[in-house]
Parts: sequence; C-alpha cells; structure tokens
Amino acid sequence: MKSNPFNNVRPDVAEAVRTVTQRADDYHRTHLARLARTAGLFVDMNPQGKVLEMGTSGFFPALVDELELPVEVSVTRHQRGGGGSYKEMLVDLEYDKLPAEDETFDFVLCCEVLEHMEIDPMFMLCEMNRVMKLGASLLLTTPNITSSRGLAKMRAGGELYFYMQYHKSREYHRHNYEYSVPSLTRLLAAAGFQGYIWTEDLFEDGMPDVVEKCKAAGFNVDNVGDNILAKCIKSGVPIDRYPSGIYV
Repeated sequence: MKSNPFNNVRPDVAEAVRTVTQRADDYHRTHLARLARTAGLFVDMNPQGKVLEMGTSGFFPALVDELELPVEVSVTRHQRGGGGSYKEMLVDLEYDKLPAEDETFDFVLCCEVLEHMEIDPMFMLCEMNRVMKLGASLLLTTPNITSSRGLAKMRAGGELYFYMQYHKSREYHRHNYEYSVPSLTRLLAAAGFQGYIWTEDLFEDGMPDVVEKCKAAGFNVDNVGDNILAKCIKSGVPIDRYPSGIYV
C-alpha cells in the first residue's frame, strides 16, 4: 500500500474518503490512495448536473452523498447492488447499449474498469461518448503497464503486467489489457476524447532507484507511475472504431 494515501488531497475530501472507506470492504481500504487522489480530482473538476459512473464499486456515489455534491448520479453494474440514492443501469459494458438518451450526461467517471474489458473496450467508450454532452468531462483511471514496478519486473526477467494472475477460486477479476500512456492516448482520441493524460504512483510507492537505472540505460521514463489518470472532455464523435495497435 501507499505510505501516504492522502498526499495532494484536500483535507475536506480526505476526511470524506476516510468516512466512506471506513464503511467499505478490504478492496476500498487497499486502494485508499488511488480513491483519495481520484476523489480529489473529481471534486476539483467541479462536477455539475448529471454524473455517470461506469462499473461502480459504490465508492463514488457514497462520496457524493458524504460531500453533498449538487449532482444527480447514475451508475452501471453487472447485477443489482441494492440501495443508494442513484439510478442503476444493469448492463454488460461490452455488449449492451446504455439505457440513456444521447447527450444526457455532464460528467463520466470510468475508474479501474477499462483494463477488465475482455473483447471490445471501444464499444464501452463509444457508448460513453454517445450519452455525454459535447464538452462534458471524463475522469478515467487504469493501471500503467510501464510503471517503475513493471520496469523492475522486466529487469528481473519477468512479465510487466500489473495484475495478470488467475484465481484458484476460478473468479474472473484479472486484467485483460493493461495500457501505457501512448496506448491510452490513442484509444481515447479514437473514441472522441481530448485532454491531459499522466501517471502517478497510487497503488504503492514508486521505485526511484529502478527509474534511474532504466534512464541511464536509455529507457523512456517519462510516465512510470503505477496508475494512469486522464482528465478529458468529449471533443466530438468517435473517429476510429478499431484503432490500430489495439485492435487487429
């Protein structure tokens, strides 16, 4: 876990995150730093109107309630979650159209969902684009395959993947595709989004010694945080349904 999970997070947001995660499960407590940082970005982006969260874990609707933000929240789930002051859309994000009219939402959250797409991430992104107003905001996060820890694994002769392991229980929660900043930039541009994409270490502390060694060896170390963050707007309709390099 990250040694300082509330680094660069406003005190009021940090307190709300503490309150929400105290009521949550181990997943949310393990991801505390990522949730806190994402919550801070979300609040700083001043969400208004209608907000949609893709593949909700329940954290952001609870945060909205805790901070009494002036937004109307809808979420997508695979199965009904039970309770909450928000609208649930029960959909398969790679097969089902979102049950919403075109240009409905002012803000979309898509946090730690993209990497789990098994066959067609652009289907989800195109549906997000369809239901967003022109100029609406998108806040997206996903693990970074070229993190300092990934580089350390590569230097040791191992796989770079963040979370590739299978489960003995046969549960399906592993990552299918892990992105770098260039590949995510290409994907989002194809789906009609423009903005700022960068990385931070939000799962664990970074490994600066590994970064320095890789830099000395000639590697590009511009984006080696373990989480990719994207603050975008819908700039237009999707321009490439199957971007090369990601689809064949």
